[in-house]
Amino acid sequence: MDVAYINPFIVGALEVLKKMARVEAVAGKPFVNKTDAAQGDVSGIIGITGDAVGSLAISFTNGCICAVVGRMLGEVYTEPTRDVLDAVGEITNMISGVARTRMEKEGLNVYAAIPSVVFGSNHTINHILKSPSIVVPFSTVGGTFFIDVCIRKTKEHEREKTAYGVQNVRTPAAAPTPTPPSAGPPERPAMEQAPPLTRAEKLAQMKKTLVDLIAKRDAMRQQLTDKPFLDPEKRRLYKKNIPLFDARIKKLKLDISALEMLEKMSPEELEKPKLVTHYQHYTKKGPR
Repeated sequence: MDVAYINPFIVGALEVLKKMARVEAVAGKPFVNKTDAAQGDVSGIIGITGDAVGSLAISFTNGCICAVVGRMLGEVYTEPTRDVLDAVGEITNMISGVARTRMEKEGLNVYAAIPSVVFGSNHTINHILKSPSIVVPFSTVGGTFFIDVCIRKTKEHEREKTAYGVQNVRTPAAAPTPTPPSAGPPERPAMEQAPPLTRAEKLAQMKKTLVDLIAKRDAMRQQLTDKPFLDPEKRRLYKKNIPLFDARIKKLKLDISALEMLEKMSPEELEKPKLVTHYQHYTKKGPR
């Protein structure tokens, strides 16, 4: 397995956890995993295709992922809740994004599927390629996590089809529609499309939306507390809507954290990652 396909995921994991959760991770010695047993309690898995094919898994111990998501969302978690599992999917997607950006700088066009999350003691990870994977352990103050990569160069016949649920195409540019000659009066010009928001503008908009959502949710909670004789229909509606608001707020916090991470990343950080030399020992087997 070529380290050119593995190092980008290591860099991605280090950058995402540092930027998103302010978590510093220390790498251990990589080893070859010949089984499908997960190293942690909660795992995010994502498929890759294009010039390289395979899959990535990031597996956390319960203590580690609760600490990471708690720092991301500013809350306290003692066990993997639905919010924690959703965050694992987001983290997996972001690590894949950073890794694919680095691979594209090396001339490799790669694409990713939608990540899936599995959890529970002794769960398994089924890589797309039925071959041994490379596992890199990391330690943090909150616990340990593992990058589990099984990826190789794509064979020629695999490039011409959609594989493993990953659409191996780029979005085509829209071709201009020719305007036929008109015998009548000229039509009114179409309304000009507004320019896309900058990253900073989008971030400000998302933060404003977050404040509004929190205010509306808290107002419903307050009415449930302060008005014991609230109309029963309205009470049922509030109890139904509050969890929906909670879910939207959690998702928006994750999206805001992702944008803030991108704002803090400099071109130099992407171009010149700092890798410890023992990351290169992929051919050596070590104890699990």
